[in-house]
Amino acid sequence: MFNLIQFHRSISELSLKMTPNNVLIVLILVIISNLQHIHARTLYTWSQVVPQNQLSVRAITDNNACPIARVDNKQVEMKIRSSMNNTETVCELIVDRLARHITVDDKKIATLPKNIRKIAIIGDTGCRIKGDEQQACNSAEGWPLRKNLEAIALHKPELIVHVGDYLYRQTKCLETTSCGSFFGYNPETWYADWFDPAKDISLRAPFIFIRGNHEACGRGHEGWFRYLDPFPFAPENCKPLDFSWAFDVGPVKFFIFDTSSPEEIFERQRKIDAFNKFNSLICDKPTWFLTHRPLWCTTTREPEVVALKSQGNLTDIEEFQDEFPKNVSAILSGHFHIAQILLMDDFPDQIIVGNGGALLYAQDQKPIYKNVDFHYPNGKNYSAHDIRNFFGFGFAIARLDSRALMFFNSDNKRLYSAGLTDDFKPRLK
Repeated sequence: MFNLIQFHRSISELSLKMTPNNVLIVLILVIISNLQHIHARTLYTWSQVVPQNQLSVRAITDNNACPIARVDNKQVEMKIRSSMNNTETVCELIVDRLARHITVDDKKIATLPKNIRKIAIIGDTGCRIKGDEQQACNSAEGWPLRKNLEAIALHKPELIVHVGDYLYRQTKCLETTSCGSFFGYNPETWYADWFDPAKDISLRAPFIFIRGNHEACGRGHEGWFRYLDPFPFAPENCKPLDFSWAFDVGPVKFFIFDTSSPEEIFERQRKIDAFNKFNSLICDKPTWFLTHRPLWCTTTREPEVVALKSQGNLTDIEEFQDEFPKNVSAILSGHFHIAQILLMDDFPDQIIVGNGGALLYAQDQKPIYKNVDFHYPNGKNYSAHDIRNFFGFGFAIARLDSRALMFFNSDNKRLYSAGLTDDFKPRLK
């Protein structure tokens, strides 16, 4: 890798020994340095929360060089996270979450405040192109991800949680004027489906990224591990189950758990081992369980009379059914392209924010359902005493200071405001 910091030090050392030959060398080195900066173009920059209470500053460049960062007025070299044939490099710099002032190429990078009070939530954001499903990616109304992100910016969140599924352009668009020409699991599709729409908001607040089933092995996993995975990059084999980790938000903890795998068995023992880690990590305060696939949901018009075997994550329900510690107050997910709250009996409540931009599921449910039973083949029954649906594309805002969970549409119109109890359970009005 081209080490710009060491390069600049060499220039400084030579400048102290100003012989005619050194003058010429210094001039040549300065020209090379400037050419390197010109050639290395930074395409995207952002920051994201990672384990050990740290912040990862990342950048994508169009060659094999990384930009220079400044952290609290100190110049720091970003390291190569991954590189693709000198055409794209992902750079990374790990800093403490208390770092206050960070810049990359003179662009200010979002940092975390000491006390996080407002969190935006969005999920399932890419533009769906799969066979006959041809979403209008070039239309702000047909694919309103950019509108959602612009609306989120107006709320000035201090942290943004993405509950997974970023890449949706799986097959070729049949009409490029409507949905563009990018598709497949490649950098250009990642740019189109996430990084371009998120370019501005990525400089306004750090993210927590959760892996979705569209980032599972055999799908968009390469981009997930290269760009967004919170752990150090390991290019060898795809991990069907990523490590679990926790983040202390202040009055509540987040526990991030990977449910991206489509396999029913889902390497059961490894999954149980990962879940057991949950008990040792989370015990001292209210906790939200963040995972892509919800344990509970309803997407049918008449959930009271439908056996809900497919409505939720049966594998997780069977494995985790009675294991959640009492301080787990809610499960936050996406996966189903709806927005919904389910208040469960004797189980953590379910919050779904899967309406971030991908083609929505049928919006034909009632706004409110009461006393819905979930019947599963494991011999146990589960009940939701209250279910609320919120329609259209949108996002959610969690106010930790005023204990509120609000749902908005892509025009930034508030659809509903739920309260949050002292232990951060949703309280419906």
